[in-house]
Amino acid sequence: MSTIETVIPVVQGLLGLAMVGAGSAKILGIDLAKNDFERYGYPQWFFVVTGGIEVVGGLGLLIGLVFAPILAVLGGMLIAATMLGAILTHLFRVDDPLWRSVPPAIYLIAGLFVTGFLLLSF
Repeated sequence: MSTIETVIPVVQGLLGLAMVGAGSAKILGIDLAKNDFERYGYPQWFFVVTGGIEVVGGLGLLIGLVFAPILAVLGGMLIAATMLGAILTHLFRVDDPLWRSVPPAIYLIAGLFVTGFLLLSF
């Protein structure tokens, strides 16, 4: 097994867990996550929908580790799209400092990394 074949499942699992955790915080209305969305000026329903997308994407990555890799591909795409939206929000909607875009950028790159590798391995 090559190094990349070892790294992909680790990145996939960690990203999946991170997204399930972040999405759950939004769905449950944890104050820290909720306050951020209020600062962004998004409606309450958008907060819950974003959390749901993150949970579904994260579960897709986790389930794809064991059962259906296509779920991991779809999960990775969902996460990448959501993180692109997060980056654009930080940079243009609220004019945050650049460092606030670093975590979603890392998640975006990880999602594309996993998705790309899995697509090429079909």
